[in-house]
Amino acid sequence: MAGRRPYWQHAAAFVVSVWTLWWIGGQFLVPETAPSALDIWTSLLERAGLPDVSWSDRIVRAWGQAGSALAVFGGLFWAATTERGQTPALIGWVAVMLASQHLGYQSAVVTALLTMVGFVLVLWAASLVNGRFVDKYPRLLPADVFRAGVTAATLSAVVPLYAPAIVVFRLFRPYFTRAPRVLSAVHGDGRRPAAGGWSRVAREPAEAGVDESA
Repeated sequence: MAGRRPYWQHAAAFVVSVWTLWWIGGQFLVPETAPSALDIWTSLLERAGLPDVSWSDRIVRAWGQAGSALAVFGGLFWAATTERGQTPALIGWVAVMLASQHLGYQSAVVTALLTMVGFVLVLWAASLVNGRFVDKYPRLLPADVFRAGVTAATLSAVVPLYAPAIVVFRLFRPYFTRAPRVLSAVHGDGRRPAAGGWSRVAREPAEAGVDESA
């Protein structure tokens, strides 16, 4: 979610981050009365003046039988997360939260984690017998498989922290001073930075339009 992304991806990451952080925080702060993932949305809609939230019960019943499958689905999407493709991390968290409606918080998260780790270990084991050298076809290399797995786990784990990080960044950003930009040595207009300031490089006669034959 970090870096230069389309606006809709930042917005989606912020919403999922707040949703996930609220859900996780409730499990630790008030474990006896912690709201489920869908309870968070129903409470928000009720406060917004939309009391008819019976749709949440229908969703719970619909996903109830697919709880374990959703957790496995979420773990696989976590494993598919890369630096350039971070959207799978968001989908994975949504799937895990929906799976928790039937499995519970701990079971859903553990199932997803085991799925992600198991998937990476299977690929790593396959890479050990896949040869050492890379030819014209894509291959599994142990070091690269391990690095991709660590990257996927890290990017997925920081999803709940995305929204707080954005808020802190926006809050303190106006108070930081940026260092001046380092400009290139020679510019198209012939200027070159000097120790005492900017100096203009003398142009050659041909550049200045002077006919040397005169």
